[in-house]
Amino acid sequence: MFAEERQQKIYDIICKEKSMRVQQLSKLLNISEVTVRRDLEELHKQRKIVRTHGGAMAYYPVGKSIKVPELMAEERMLPAKKAIAAAAYSYINDYDTILLDGSSTVYELTKLLAAGEKENLIVIATSPLAIVALSGLKNCRVIMPGGVVNFSHNTVEGHITSRFIKEVRVDKCFVGINGIDEDFGYSTPRFEDAETKVLAMAASNQSFILADNTKFGRVYLARVDAACDYLITDSAARESDFAFDSLDPKTTVVFAGDEEGKGA
Repeated sequence: MFAEERQQKIYDIICKEKSMRVQQLSKLLNISEVTVRRDLEELHKQRKIVRTHGGAMAYYPVGKSIKVPELMAEERMLPAKKAIAAAAYSYINDYDTILLDGSSTVYELTKLLAAGEKENLIVIATSPLAIVALSGLKNCRVIMPGGVVNFSHNTVEGHITSRFIKEVRVDKCFVGINGIDEDFGYSTPRFEDAETKVLAMAASNQSFILADNTKFGRVYLARVDAACDYLITDSAARESDFAFDSLDPKTTVVFAGDEEGKGA
């Protein structure tokens, strides 16, 4: 196999799977890990893929924001999102006041709340879909802030939304994130979304970021400059090369399925 043909195969695999490790590509194509690394470096130079510790991921523009309906339709990460949501649900108690953003993983948590038996909650949700999902809740109050409706990203946002969040205090907030980088921290492609997340965490006694394993090692345009109390991810994140000790020391990392969180 010529180098160009081999590199094209590697590129096609990474585009399909979103991310791959060197060992996986080596076994899949029956070539040495040294050859894989050399090919990944060449593809990285051509700006076709993003080189990561121990592997590579599909190239992504830092300002590109995937629409929430598209994320919800993608079945590949759905089991991880459901597991993360189940772990997050266990932290919610009766009489809690909680704030939910419009991310796809938080929406899985919203569905658990709608079907669960928590009582006397006050739920503030910035997602129109969440409001509909929560319509059957009993013995709970549901509040939706005002603001500009962004249907593509399943949220209300802007000055009115930000002002509302600044004027409330909640027990817990649950937000999703697009990227988690060891140096840049948390990030998202849109400034409006970043502002909502920062304000939500500032308004909470306890803050939770819900993120599946594909979010690690990614950097997007707008930094979410806030520290969270809990970062809940799926068990596959254990296999990544991400340095969890680069997170804020006060952040507890919870791997969905664990009985207890692991302090970062």
